[in-house]
Amino acid sequence: MENGLHIYIFKVLLIVYVLDTSAILSGKFFGSEIATSPKVLEEIKPKGHSWRLLEYTKSIGMKIISPAEEAVKKVIEMAEKTGDIVNLSDVDIDVIALAYSLKATLLTDDYSMQNVAEEMGIAYKSVVEEGIKKKLYWEFKCKSCGRKFKKALPQCPVCGGKIIRVSE
Repeated sequence: MENGLHIYIFKVLLIVYVLDTSAILSGKFFGSEIATSPKVLEEIKPKGHSWRLLEYTKSIGMKIISPAEEAVKKVIEMAEKTGDIVNLSDVDIDVIALAYSLKATLLTDDYSMQNVAEEMGIAYKSVVEEGIKKKLYWEFKCKSCGRKFKKALPQCPVCGGKIIRVSE
């Protein structure tokens, strides 16, 4: 306390990039204002080259942050809308939700993750691959009878044929 006044110092957490597993494993340097989801850590097994890349990324300042539950629900809703939900793991959903929660740029080479990020207005960058050219909406079609469905099904309820994903 100085002259009867309280002085407070706040440290603001600034996260510029949220990394998915492929970004971590690329071995590229993205600065120290980076974060990832705890679920990403579960994908990388201890020992070996991948583990060393993860440990290096943590040592230069990568924060491990869980996304807000509301953000996870929003990602699932948008992934269902685009039809990408069938290609996203729980880890992918968490990483997108974290970028959304932190208003950070998502670093990923995963096209489904990029497509959902595009739908949600989340900035994203590819790490190694070129990245998506345009946002896509997917639907599901029976390979045998041609009927179309909005959601993925194990098989066609009409003829029993195989269901495939096609862009609208």
